[in-house]
Amino acid sequence: MLESALYMRDSSNMTCDPLSDLLGLVRARCGISGRLAAGGKWARRFLNLNAVKFCAAVEGQCWYFMEGMLEPARFLVGDIVVTNGTRSLILASEPSLIDGATTVPIPRDRNGIYKIGMGDEFVMLGGSVSIDERQLPLLLSGLPSVLFVSGSAPAAETLGWLLEQITREMEFDDQPGRTMILAELAQLLFVKILRAYLTLASPGDNGWLKGLGDKHLAPALSRMHADPSRSWSLEELAQAAAMSRTSFAVRFRDVMGVPPLAYLTSWRMHLAERELRSGATVAAAAAAIGYTSESAFSHAFKRELGIAPGRCRKDREEPDAQPIGHQWSESQAALL
Repeated sequence: MLESALYMRDSSNMTCDPLSDLLGLVRARCGISGRLAAGGKWARRFLNLNAVKFCAAVEGQCWYFMEGMLEPARFLVGDIVVTNGTRSLILASEPSLIDGATTVPIPRDRNGIYKIGMGDEFVMLGGSVSIDERQLPLLLSGLPSVLFVSGSAPAAETLGWLLEQITREMEFDDQPGRTMILAELAQLLFVKILRAYLTLASPGDNGWLKGLGDKHLAPALSRMHADPSRSWSLEELAQAAAMSRTSFAVRFRDVMGVPPLAYLTSWRMHLAERELRSGATVAAAAAAIGYTSESAFSHAFKRELGIAPGRCRKDREEPDAQPIGHQWSESQAALL
């Protein structure tokens, strides 16, 4: 039940952490998939479709490009690129090679490092994010097609340290606790990447995740997440944002893509879905998110998620959806 899960809030402190709420709901877990070293003249297209993945430059530099970008951009030491799986990513030693980028499998050397060309003028770490398959669209829609965090940005100060620690742990495969340490460092890295992005996000980025870092919207979002069962009014949320109702409503829709109360309804339904799949009755799930009418809840739930709550509850008896995106097959040549 919601009361027994993460949504028990202190009524004296009506704020919370929407980013942690989101990552907890989708069961996001980040893992390091490997290292890639490239030298000479090279260009590689990484398909990365329908999954969240990241690349982090740890030595040298190259160029990166995705459809929708006006021109290629430099990828320097400490820089991190996260893709949301909607477009392929191209990395190349120089911009002129991007058009000819291939998707041929990448061989690995005896140390398990993926190799492109000769030498190691450029080295990067690759990782992927395991997500509850049922919740994948929620996270993917929140992320921009490409999320870039510069290693030189003040907000990315700790990312370089984390990359150094990960690289050191990967050097030796016989150290006690190595697997656990890498898993926790990777998870911390991913959350830190998102936190840094929220301070750097451009208003023109697609995806609604940037709203969590918007100085006007964040207080209102925090209150909605802190008490999702409350019947929030537009006036209350606008006051939290220190804006007029009209200005708040316009800004919220521009940034988040939906009106404030529509966002609240959507979030409530995702919370209710989790409770139903955990065994809660339809009536209990409805009450936990503030619905006094089971009929109204069922209508809103089906409209939002495309499935009746009763059917959702029955599905709980099926095996849990397998988290996706965490392991890459050999045929994909480690889409780093």
